[in-house]
Amino acid sequence: MNLIIWIALVVTPIVTGMFVSGGLGQFIDPPSAFITILPTIGALLVGFKGYFVSSITSVWKKDVDNLTLVKGIEFWKASKRYAIAFSSLGFMICSTRTWSFRKFGETWSLSCSCLNYYSLWIYLGYVVADPIAYSLETKKEVTEP
Repeated sequence: MNLIIWIALVVTPIVTGMFVSGGLGQFIDPPSAFITILPTIGALLVGFKGYFVSSITSVWKKDVDNLTLVKGIEFWKASKRYAIAFSSLGFMICSTRTWSFRKFGETWSLSCSCLNYYSLWIYLGYVVADPIAYSLETKKEVTEP
């Protein structure tokens, strides 16, 4: 039930605002997404080998064992850290390219796109990953004897 309320009050207004302001296409930049999103997912896959999928699905499953809840909490806290770290690295990579003045406008726009992803990841870390981690902590406390 908390997940439904969270989606209704947090996710839906954001996505609706993005659609109303001109569509999702203007918020997607493939090079910036490649630099920031894929390494985050890759780090999570490596760090949580056997628990990647179960950490995500433990959010809405009712009967979850204690170890999976612990791994899920660690997963969501790590996802926040990794997302912020890789998006800031992406911004540094993109802004370093602007030092070459041959294609300043093109590289600066890529750098700004990475900065937008950086801001988005910070936002998602605090608005998505933290509430999910706290929800799993609450679920863990309920299931502990």
